[in-house]
Amino acid sequence: MEVDIEEIYGYNQVMHNLEPRKLIEASPLFRDLHPRETADVIARLQPVSVPQGTRILERGNWHGQLYIVASGQVSVLLQEDHNELAVAHLGPGECFGEMSLITGELPSATIRAEQDTSLWALPQADFLALIGTCPTLLRNINAILALRLSRANQQILASHATQLVELALLDDAALPLHRSLSLHIGDALATRSRKRVLLLEVCGQNEAIGPHFAHHPEQMRPSLLDCARDHSLIARHRAPTGMPDGQYYVALAALASDAQHLAEMDSGVLATIVDVASEYDYVLLVTTSSTPHALARSVAELSNRSLLIVSHTMLHEAPSWLATGKAAKPAVFVAHVPARPTIGLQDDYSAQLACEVTRLLPEDMALLAHCWDEGKALSGFALDAKLTGTVDFVARFIARQTVGIAFGGGGARGFAHLGVLEQLVQRGVPVDYIAACSSGIITPGMYLIGKSFVESEEIFLQIQRNIVRWRIPRTSIFSNAGLKRMLRDLCGELRFEDLTTPFAMVAVDLSTRSGVVLDRGLLWQAGLASTALPGIFPPVLVGDHILMDAGMHDPVPIRLLRKMGAHILVASELGGQEPPSLESATPWLKESAHRENAGWSRGPRTLPYTHTRSPHIVDLILRTYDLAMATIGMHSIREADVVIRPKLHRVSLRQFSEGRKFVVAGREAVEQSLPKLRAYLPWLTGDAPDPNYPPARLTL
Repeated sequence: MEVDIEEIYGYNQVMHNLEPRKLIEASPLFRDLHPRETADVIARLQPVSVPQGTRILERGNWHGQLYIVASGQVSVLLQEDHNELAVAHLGPGECFGEMSLITGELPSATIRAEQDTSLWALPQADFLALIGTCPTLLRNINAILALRLSRANQQILASHATQLVELALLDDAALPLHRSLSLHIGDALATRSRKRVLLLEVCGQNEAIGPHFAHHPEQMRPSLLDCARDHSLIARHRAPTGMPDGQYYVALAALASDAQHLAEMDSGVLATIVDVASEYDYVLLVTTSSTPHALARSVAELSNRSLLIVSHTMLHEAPSWLATGKAAKPAVFVAHVPARPTIGLQDDYSAQLACEVTRLLPEDMALLAHCWDEGKALSGFALDAKLTGTVDFVARFIARQTVGIAFGGGGARGFAHLGVLEQLVQRGVPVDYIAACSSGIITPGMYLIGKSFVESEEIFLQIQRNIVRWRIPRTSIFSNAGLKRMLRDLCGELRFEDLTTPFAMVAVDLSTRSGVVLDRGLLWQAGLASTALPGIFPPVLVGDHILMDAGMHDPVPIRLLRKMGAHILVASELGGQEPPSLESATPWLKESAHRENAGWSRGPRTLPYTHTRSPHIVDLILRTYDLAMATIGMHSIREADVVIRPKLHRVSLRQFSEGRKFVVAGREAVEQSLPKLRAYLPWLTGDAPDPNYPPARLTL
């Protein structure tokens, strides 16, 4: 229930110290009472004053009073997993406590004064006597309770919407290790979301994978069929899914206690999913290739979202599954991939399935077997394994926690990106998608091809020696031959398709006057195009297309990350300044004229006032370019969830020799952004980062 504080304040000013008669006339509880009924009510009211913070009614404790708010405000608090959730706010004229008086049951909610509050109290005996003599009062109570119940339900549903996620596994039924992926995904989802997660396997418990990994008390929950037969068993699904140390685990259940009972399933039993699901934030409904078709279809119809995880050996089964007319388009993952899970291989699988593949999960049967033997989830002892990382991605995909990072342009200030990325990696922030522009491509590009951060620093220092190559101006002041040679030496014939993390650079095509995304093809060629500053370096020609730096089009490509698939958008922005404001030139024009006149007045041999020396043409172009990026960049980052902005002093875009000092600023900017990052990634801690994990170097 939304409350307008200003409206409440104004209402309180009117209602404060009102006579009981006027308060009764304004209260919905006593609306349309006859004069005789009003007089009877006033005779029984008793004034009560409570200070801010007072718990006027306590859940589970008998008070035996009905209260009407005369002035102030109170909150209605419900218990939710050891926390109190405010589901409504009541102001002057509104009442509470009547439900207990009517039913004789203990209050189910706590009422707390949010301000110093004045009340009128009505004892139970007087209340019951009034109901018997005032039929209008009883009618008003029924209307108020109906409205309040509706409001409370709307707020609870809005703040606690369970996600029913179909997790369809297409794999070899003879390989239970393949099916154990569902358990590892559920465990990672509980850990990353820090919410209540149920893994509900659509099979008999004797065929389920979950029981093999159950270690925590009450981790195994009653089957759906048992809950349908005995609704009191649903209460066992309310057991905690967290431990005192703050760790979360996945609750486990099956559709039935025994596979033979599946034949007894009907629509009424499946409807129990809704009752059970209300106890959780996420319910993963796991089906397999052996799940009866009717059950699988019912699960799909119940689900809010659908994920298909298909083994690379079962790709031939996927088209028929995808053609079943799903209401929601499923996200497709290919699992147990024996080859290196590159972007190029992902493209091949997408073409084969005629649909987009979200991610590839590498094959690691030895690790899955080890987890099975130990009865532990992947996160228990294999944090740095590639399979663990991709399973973690699937879980965060479900929780909408995948992270995209956009690295903006800034010339020599791009050194700061090294500190930003290094600190993000050491803090455990996932790097799921990367987009970059201009000099912002260097840091993520070197990271993705396996260079350490120390090596990347040295590469940045080499840039200045390779860019200052004068040429006779035709299309640019500098030649790009040195930069081209440097990029080719670093990247060789590596392509975007050879990477395992989605990476995109942006450029502009002057022939079509549009921005372009470079995410396939040779890395060095895309890098040369994305750093081709207009007037400074020549454009890169690809057929009829003229590609140049996109700094004056999209200097921090945040929107591109959304298109790539990221849920949480992080911007590493190097502008460090607000767009230029409009100011009057009159004062300094007058000052300049005064100084010139003063110089001439001392005689013809006295030199006039000397103006500031005009910058070199290169600096003029770069300053103008920097100003444009700062202005446009403010618009680019509007869609970012988190903006990391290192504090940098002004330096020429081409003075890379001055850039090393910016690395520390990048690290400090990440530390300052951690509170915002934790709002989206709740598992991030405030502890000092571990310099040894995750590793600062990737291996191609």
